[in-house]
Amino acid sequence: MKPDVVERLLMDRALGRLDPDVDALLSDYLAHDAPASAQAREMEAVVHIASKAMRQPVLAVVPPNQIRRIVWRHRAEQGLALAASFVIGVGITALALRLSPSRERNVISTARSIEDTSVPMRHLDAVVKKQAESLPFWSNQRLYLLASAAETAIHRKDN
Repeated sequence: MKPDVVERLLMDRALGRLDPDVDALLSDYLAHDAPASAQAREMEAVVHIASKAMRQPVLAVVPPNQIRRIVWRHRAEQGLALAASFVIGVGITALALRLSPSRERNVISTARSIEDTSVPMRHLDAVVKKQAESLPFWSNQRLYLLASAAETAIHRKDN
């Protein structure tokens, strides 16, 4: 008989999973083969020790509850990501406003047209409205234009 087949049969016999007919044939074979008989005794001892160890109660180790720490960490990461995106947005906006060359030209040109006192008041309001509509709604130039137009109107009324 091949050694790997004998080993599988010995394992099945030690575990008690061998058919009675096959068990009788294996017992007859082991009676004539001394090394296989020694291997059978070793296999039965190993299975006996393993089954004894498996029958003993295992101490249950309860893992610590780390769900709260993970949720806190996730929320902290979200908050930091939100703060970082806000800081990056403010930085990019400040950089864009600082490097914008058209900002200075628009402020100067609107300031000259508003300060011109020879223009009648109705015409001045139309010019300011037209220039304000050409600028973006939330721009600093539009805000400056409207504020300086209001100042000019107040000064004209006083004079």
